[in-house]
Amino acid sequence: MNGNDVYVGETGGTLYQRHLLNLSRIRTQHSDPVAEHFYTDGHSMDDFQIMGLEKLSGSDEYRKTMEQLWKSKLRTYRPYGINVQE
Repeated sequence: MNGNDVYVGETGGTLYQRHLLNLSRIRTQHSDPVAEHFYTDGHSMDDFQIMGLEKLSGSDEYRKTMEQLWKSKLRTYRPYGINVQE
């Protein structure tokens, strides 16, 4: 993987809460795509960046639908990004 790998994930909480959760999972070597990418591919926390794409209101189902659209649009599924096909 390269230094520009992207992951798209939705959250019902704040972006800050999601950021803290990702950092915690990286530090504790949790088994999820973002954490595994950082503790197995030789990255440091200096490589970690987070950015909001959209602020959405609506149901969980709507957020998840938009998440799938962004994953496809940005080609974030492996091997191009960090997302894993479900």
